[in-house]
Amino acid sequence: MDYEGGSLPWIRGTADNAGHGAPTDRTKRSFQVKSGDKVDTFGANGTYGRGAHDFARRETMLTYLNNGTLTLEVHLRSRKKAESSGYVPSNSFNNNMLKGFNNEEMSDVTFEVGGEVESAGNRRKRAKTTATTFHASHVILRLNAPSLADMCRSGDEAAVPIIGVEPEVFKMLLYFCYGGKISEDELAVNAKAIIEAADRFGLVNLKLQAEAVLTEKLEITVDNLLDNLLYANSKNLALFQESIMDFVAENGDNVIGNVSFDDVPGNLMSDLLTAFSQGKKASGSSAPDDDLKLMRVGELRKRLHDKGLCVDGSRETMIALLRENSASDETAAEER
Repeated sequence: MDYEGGSLPWIRGTADNAGHGAPTDRTKRSFQVKSGDKVDTFGANGTYGRGAHDFARRETMLTYLNNGTLTLEVHLRSRKKAESSGYVPSNSFNNNMLKGFNNEEMSDVTFEVGGEVESAGNRRKRAKTTATTFHASHVILRLNAPSLADMCRSGDEAAVPIIGVEPEVFKMLLYFCYGGKISEDELAVNAKAIIEAADRFGLVNLKLQAEAVLTEKLEITVDNLLDNLLYANSKNLALFQESIMDFVAENGDNVIGNVSFDDVPGNLMSDLLTAFSQGKKASGSSAPDDDLKLMRVGELRKRLHDKGLCVDGSRETMIALLRENSASDETAAEER
């Protein structure tokens, strides 16, 4: 039998259509289904609502009992809705935006990237490179890279020089501003360079994407944890810093005596204690679910994002912002 819409809510009984025929005569069986307070019957042909309501006599139904039990065999088949013959294209906004990427005719600001780049080995020295020209729309930069937009004005004839960023990295940033997606492989290879540039020009989401890949791909060891910890702290990479603190908390026996924390900022000690406390909470110690001090970075960022607040910052900054917002909400509620 057919029942459009899925499984039956409730089947009342089954028998031959007027008390006639053998129990195995499936061509004459009818069924009743209950939807809310209404009971409808449909027959073996699967046509909904056309069966007889009194499909069998009581004495007939009793002959079908087996030790007082009426056994039903139900065959269900869902009907697949016919696909629409009309084609409706998706929103073309993203594709249209990408058509304007680095398009001189659709742009009103120009950047010259390179020409002089800091040497990785010695930051006092600068290496000469060939400058690369990029074109962009000031409106798009204002919405997606505000710090970069502050460096220029719409219609400026002179190109804005960008020093300290590789042209390929700047291209990724500009592509991201226009709605482009940077692959995980590209993020992994250029993670720190992208974080540096994204942090400098105000591309928070790209910075956090690169941080997430860096956190996943980079293996923390006793030998490199201090350098990475100081780097994470300097760039407000709360997620990366949390993973390093987790490593310290889990490998304390190997860290103690092999790593000096003399030059580590005092605020990081609070994060280290948090990592130990989070470990105890995970192992069974109880703690309030809304205890912001013990909340993971991912949850803090999610709460900030849900409230429309900035998700970039240290643990302390995020917690303070959430508390400030909560206090504001409580004050507003009291004033109503």
